Amino acid sequence: MKSLALIGAVALISSSAGAAFTGWTTEMTTVSGRNIYKIYANFNTTGAGANGSSQRVLNVFDFGKADSTPEGNQIAAGSSGIMNAVHNDNFQGDVDSDGDGYPDVFGSMGTWVGDAAAMSTAQSATDSFVTMQGIGNGWGTALDPSFGTPYGPQAGGISPPNTNAGWYDATPGTQNLVGGTYRVRLMQIARIAADDNNLYTANMTLGYAYLGSTVAQFGYGSFTIGQPAPGAIALVGLAGLVGRRRRA
Repeated sequence: MKSLALIGAVALISSSAGAAFTGWTTEMTTVSGRNIYKIYANFNTTGAGANGSSQRVLNVFDFGKADSTPEGNQIAAGSSGIMNAVHNDNFQGDVDSDGDGYPDVFGSMGTWVGDAAAMSTAQSATDSFVTMQGIGNGWGTALDPSFGTPYGPQAGGISPPNTNAGWYDATPGTQNLVGGTYRVRLMQIARIAADDNNLYTANMTLGYAYLGSTVAQFGYGSFTIGQPAPGAIALVGLAGLVGRRRRA
């Protein structure tokens, strides 16, 4: 397993200096010819302690939202590159996209809803989906109304008309507490390994709260996925070398 620190992943916390959110990280593995990126929110304490030091994740929102005044850890364009996400749930049928127990999307194929009824453990290993996976299994995740389509785009990525999209835990409780690994998985992006030479970057905002508190805390930042071709990395290095020589 390769663990990759996310580019531009410095956390900006809107609360006090004692805020628990510390930033984003990602893990990449290759499964059945696909590069699988798991994106996590990281914390400095878990959800297992006393109320004053426990966190529960509330929601993710403003995915890919443009930032006209980037704080240094977000990008002005909101996103760059192409996500190139692929799905493996092959869902055909009814989707309960808002978590109210009643189907409201019919006849869809391939969704970003993590609890699609046709999902199996084997399928989810190579699928793209959003989640709030902390201590529990995270399959109670629902898409918020900002998605341009209720079940999200079927393939390619979260893009217009889904800009500013978000998701939340439709069945809040212990499953969205921060676990012993000090992190919560928020989404998984699957890419065909042959198409993974392109970098993709997007902004994302996290809402969370201390257990027993109704005051929301927020963390901001952007994440990057992709495996640039060795030649591209060499060209970047060469460009930097030429620039230094010209200034010399």
